[in-house]
Amino acid sequence: MEAFIPATIGFTGRIVLGAGADRIFPFFSPLGEKAWVPGWNPRILHPEGAEWEEGMIFLTQDERGGAIWFVTRLDRASREVVYHRVQPGRCEARIDVRCRDLGDGSAEAAVAYSFVGLSEAGNREISAMTQDAYDAKMDRWRVWIGSALDRA
Repeated sequence: MEAFIPATIGFTGRIVLGAGADRIFPFFSPLGEKAWVPGWNPRILHPEGAEWEEGMIFLTQDERGGAIWFVTRLDRASREVVYHRVQPGRCEARIDVRCRDLGDGSAEAAVAYSFVGLSEAGNREISAMTQDAYDAKMDRWRVWIGSALDRA
């Protein structure tokens, strides 16, 4: 039997929004994403009653299946968060989000994803990912978060 070799890939992007970093950073929390991500409905597992904290574990479900999320780093003062998302039998992703003020009343959210395949099917999924598709995703996020800011 041949040894499995996981595929890996990473993408980076940035979103500029018309509000300060203190205002946009909470939109990247598990519950904050409910304001702008269609169908987003995380189920918080641990700790009970938590809204957003380091060590938090939550579940999500989408058309491709379920995912287990871990908040592995949360620094509110620096407006930085790191998530690890495991999609069993498919892939693991690390998501880094850093928000910073640009000095003109707007802020930038830098978002980096890195993926590791957990199976041949996951490797195929990762191999199909492109920077162009990631850039389009970042553009959708910019529009969706901008609309949520307008409603808030």
